[in-house]
Amino acid sequence: MMNDSTSSLKVGFIGVGMMGCGMAKHVLAKGHPVALLIRKKADEERCADLLTHGAQPLKTAAEVAATADVIIICVTGSPQVEEVVFGDTGILQTLKPGCVVVDCSTSLPDSTRRVAQAIAAKGGQFLDAAMTGTPKHADEGKLNLLVGGDPEVLTSVRPVFALFAENIFYCGAVSAGHTTKLLHQFVVLGNAAILAEAFSCASKTGVNLEVLCDVIASGGANSTAFQRFRPYVLEGNDQLFRFSLANAHKDMHYYAQMTGEAQAVSLIGDTVHNVYTMAGNLGYKTAFVPHLLSSFNRLNGSS
Repeated sequence: MMNDSTSSLKVGFIGVGMMGCGMAKHVLAKGHPVALLIRKKADEERCADLLTHGAQPLKTAAEVAATADVIIICVTGSPQVEEVVFGDTGILQTLKPGCVVVDCSTSLPDSTRRVAQAIAAKGGQFLDAAMTGTPKHADEGKLNLLVGGDPEVLTSVRPVFALFAENIFYCGAVSAGHTTKLLHQFVVLGNAAILAEAFSCASKTGVNLEVLCDVIASGGANSTAFQRFRPYVLEGNDQLFRFSLANAHKDMHYYAQMTGEAQAVSLIGDTVHNVYTMAGNLGYKTAFVPHLLSSFNRLNGSS
């Protein structure tokens, strides 16, 4: 149970898309004062229920920082995080001493360390808390959080995290959460790329896709990525893998940068990165990951 001081923390959310809105719902429902950065009509419409139930709409990141004890950033990637932090109306302009800034985005570890240093210089505290899971998991309060930073800071906000996260993994010092997330994304998105190529080849060679799915499900090739991919292969249903190919490409680009900076071998990573580049070049950027199969089918001359 949260103590009075923890339950009274005001939590600001910057980034109220498919993930952030679901997270904010659980924090508000448990009695925390919640502020939302509402920058466009779509944000207002998506968060209409939260606003009806008392969430405070604010127009700039600086306004959020001026009132929040905890700021949760959930945006696309490092350029957006840096704009939120360093911009003319960013959180550094008004950050309260002791405020905990949490970056739940998938970000570049090098950028994460720069952001953390800037937050600390202003008297704030920082955690990178990358997420795994889907918008459905966010809506159900069952995300996984991969956390980097001071473990004592994590302890102070763990009750807030527990409102929307089923599992909270402490990964190490600042940026360890984002590094772990990129490794996770490489495994998941690499698996998806392999599945797309395999199913496209199956179509090209006349293999029964339903039988192939049963074979994969019953053996060592089974995986969460496959279970989310399978409905698209058999029914054209892409809703179990609601992650855009544009975001997948961004994550693999970040993975390539991270391995380059670490001077780590990335033979498979480079190939996977190229696969997502190819899908984007073929016009599938806004489609969800299962449509990677469509890009392979086009290259194979299939429908």
